Amino acid sequence: MRALFLLLTLCLFASAAELDDADLDARIETLRKGDFVIKLGPAHSNYAGPVTYELRRHAFPFGTCVSAKRLSDDPDSKKYQEILGQYFNAAVAENAMKWKFMEPTPGVHNDQPGLDLYKRCTELGLTVRGHCVFWGTNQGPADWHRQLAAPDLEKTMKARAAHVLGLYKGKIAEWDLNNEMLHGDVHAKILGLKNGAAYFKWAREIAPDVQFYVNDYGVLDGGKVDAYVAQIKELLESGAQIGGIGDQSHFGGGVPPNAKVWSVLDKLGQFKLPVKITEFDVNSKDEQKQAADTRRFLKLCFAHPAVHGFMFWGFWEGQHWRPNAALWRKDWTIKPNGAAYVKLITEDWHTKGTANAEKGELRFRGFYGTYQLTVGGKTLTVTLTPDQKTAAAK
Repeated sequence: MRALFLLLTLCLFASAAELDDADLDARIETLRKGDFVIKLGPAHSNYAGPVTYELRRHAFPFGTCVSAKRLSDDPDSKKYQEILGQYFNAAVAENAMKWKFMEPTPGVHNDQPGLDLYKRCTELGLTVRGHCVFWGTNQGPADWHRQLAAPDLEKTMKARAAHVLGLYKGKIAEWDLNNEMLHGDVHAKILGLKNGAAYFKWAREIAPDVQFYVNDYGVLDGGKVDAYVAQIKELLESGAQIGGIGDQSHFGGGVPPNAKVWSVLDKLGQFKLPVKITEFDVNSKDEQKQAADTRRFLKLCFAHPAVHGFMFWGFWEGQHWRPNAALWRKDWTIKPNGAAYVKLITEDWHTKGTANAEKGELRFRGFYGTYQLTVGGKTLTVTLTPDQKTAAAK
């Protein structure tokens, strides 16, 4: 009942909002923060006194795509990994887990770059999402896929899904299943499929515990939201068990007005599935406008109840598909858009302070995530979420 009340409150709150900066802050305060009760454990069961606390890792994923080329020990790669671990808590492989990179020729697997990327990101404390099992647009498949007849292609696609999902079993909990179906599907044409629902069936049979996302562009950044909504409805009606909705959000001329962005997020949110911004960038030489758009879009997404994660499609100019969109320049000086992002996650959306515990319990309000506590010279950690606002520190 409490969750239902919160949802109704958010809906009512949204209907009256003007979506200005103050309103977005108020939404974020309601949606992304909680009133916490932390039990300090048996060693501090009767403790009464000051406790310092600081958020170390947001529960909300703030991530980026990662290049497997940047896992070496050269100075730029070391700096790349340093920033990756300092300012992000989630990651996705830019190319290393795509089919045509993992199996450039039939039966010849190139698995190690993706495995190494997963290992390094995990060492840095990042959660990794999978991208992508299939990719059916013209640039997605390897040339040899197109030469297969329908029976052989189906067999090969099932083998691909079994291979990659088996490789990351117990490691990656969500995957973009068939990338950019809104813009074509070479595989479906060969197989004679009406839509991609069959792919979801195959994937669920192989990995029933994994969440499989649709993922596309031109939705928030190109007016294709109604087509995307129609496609998702058709997939669901055809039996596809969609685990979430990805929106790439590659912007060129700038981010649309707040009301337009909010309306699109509302439309995607109607399915009650997690919506994630999977590949964000703003490709512009106007650095001040780029920074303002980046900040505004991040706030809109963080304030919207349907959005469950946010991924940049790269952060360094020296390793970015659109260098002008990077957050850090090639010489590693931070750009205004990078500074805007860093300020949000390290200042505006950060929680730290000191409070007095009573009878071994500490109470404070903060952003959901993992906290470090200092009690009488000892360090404890605790993770707090919307479903777990009372927890024991360890």
